[in-house]
Amino acid sequence: MGYREFLNTIDKSIDKIREFIDKGKNFNVFCHIDADGLSSGAITSVMLLRANTRFITRSVRNIEEIIEAIPNLPPDSIIILTDIGSGYLNILREKFREKSLIILDHHQPDGEVEEGWIHINPHLYNIDGAREISSSGVAYLVAKALSEENVTLSPIAVVGALGDLQDKSSEKRELDGLNKMIVEDAVKAGLIKVSDDLLFYGRSYRPLHLALASTTSPYIPTISGSEAHAVSFLNSLKIKLKEDDRWRVFAELDEEEKKTIYNGLMKYLSSINFPPSIVKELVGKVYELTKEEDWTPLKDAREFSSLLNACGKTGNEWIGIAVAMGSRGELLLQAQKILEEYRKKLSEIMEYLVKRDTWQELKYIIAIDVGTAIDDRMVSSASSILSSSELLPEDKPLIMLATRDDKVKVSARASRKLVAKGLNLGFVMKKAAERTGGVGGGHDVAAGAEIPLGKKTMFLAEADSIVGEFLKS
Repeated sequence: MGYREFLNTIDKSIDKIREFIDKGKNFNVFCHIDADGLSSGAITSVMLLRANTRFITRSVRNIEEIIEAIPNLPPDSIIILTDIGSGYLNILREKFREKSLIILDHHQPDGEVEEGWIHINPHLYNIDGAREISSSGVAYLVAKALSEENVTLSPIAVVGALGDLQDKSSEKRELDGLNKMIVEDAVKAGLIKVSDDLLFYGRSYRPLHLALASTTSPYIPTISGSEAHAVSFLNSLKIKLKEDDRWRVFAELDEEEKKTIYNGLMKYLSSINFPPSIVKELVGKVYELTKEEDWTPLKDAREFSSLLNACGKTGNEWIGIAVAMGSRGELLLQAQKILEEYRKKLSEIMEYLVKRDTWQELKYIIAIDVGTAIDDRMVSSASSILSSSELLPEDKPLIMLATRDDKVKVSARASRKLVAKGLNLGFVMKKAAERTGGVGGGHDVAAGAEIPLGKKTMFLAEADSIVGEFLKS
């Protein structure tokens, strides 16, 4: 099994989706709140809009919100779940056997679907959903199979994949697998331009010092989040910040200047006892959306994904979906303000985390319990930045916990080295959550869970034990 079989399954499923549309069925689309979720929700929405069908799209934090919402929907409506669903098939079957469900997801499946449901997931064809395609990619391939007009949605699928950090599975920081095929669609359609460069945030429109200070992937201790330290660092390298009276940007630096900054960052990190190898994360493929304005974060696909993530993690999901669907003007200005505030907050969170006051080293895991100090919606972004910045030991996965009301949101991340040894965090989160009255799942390299507040200690003990079983086997 592989790409051909996966694409054939999509083609076969399209006939049924087209039949629903021709019969005038109402669609209810549910998408997750992160960048990939909002991207997949937007792609599915545009697909249905272009097919002249009636639909409502809403974003959700977790499977519980879907379980609560479905009984209130019209009995004959078609339910589409994007970037959520595959990890909860048994629950969905038990509760909604008689409903019509379409699941477009890339998380590891758990259980079987009901006969008559449509379940499109790369894992069913031995395709790695953590690295080779995201949910927005799955939604895009479905939309493209329904109508070639939907090739225009390929850049949003690229944005979603980058939002899920699928480029980080490659040492070259580039998208691979089915993601690469989607990039090729976008390039052929003249919608994306791909190049190699340093991946500073706002590389084409922000002044050098602001771009450096705004870069959090990777996180550069004391420089990320601090304009003053960024200016001081660039001045120490004798990099000119201005040309006449105009601020310079990273995209216009010559190769020698870029090399000077790269080497300078390595020396700087070494001087403050952080791994110089962090800087390798700054080199990779740049995916530029050719139809977007140079001065907006939508020009760079990674920055576009940051904007969607910011909207999703601050309760402004509808703005993110609307922008991903093509809205601009006042709505884009609102989204940009949300992004700036979100990035400031994220920088504060990272400053708090790198102090290591909340870190707890167990036998097989690193646990960070932030309590209510961090919004639970932001814990997955923080754990991704922390784990990708080589601030953690490679031989232990990170498990971060944040509290909201009587629930604890858990975000887990593992190094490629641990996954190569057989560790599967999706399985770890699922089992540990089940044993403590919660739900969990995800990918081998990145996963999450939600558990009752009173079961935190027990959950960590279970997770530590299960990780140990993987690593000892």
